[in-house]
Amino acid sequence: MFNKYLNICAGGLGVAAALIGSTILIKGTNEASVKSVLAGSWLLSGGSLLAATRLYQVKVDSDIEKILSERRKAMPKACKGCRNFHGVKYGGVMLVCGIHPGGVESDTCPDFEKFS
Repeated sequence: MFNKYLNICAGGLGVAAALIGSTILIKGTNEASVKSVLAGSWLLSGGSLLAATRLYQVKVDSDIEKILSERRKAMPKACKGCRNFHGVKYGGVMLVCGIHPGGVESDTCPDFEKFS
């Protein structure tokens, strides 16, 4: 969770750098200052890149967490923590594990192996 806020802050700083860079770039263009144009260009491009990558990382992390949450909810009770659990759907049918492809009927599995 901390990483999410860190990425959002870094993205915000990237946006701020891009805005400062664009201001410097515009002033440098008006005053015909090569240093200002270069500095503004670098700040604008660097800030934009930083903002884009960090904010995209927040989206990716959110998508991964959503997928993992859905997968945890779909996991049968007897399979939680078992190293044999597979849990991927093939053609709309979930393969629970190689030993019990359709899962077990009870709350415990005779072939349970704790995932370490």
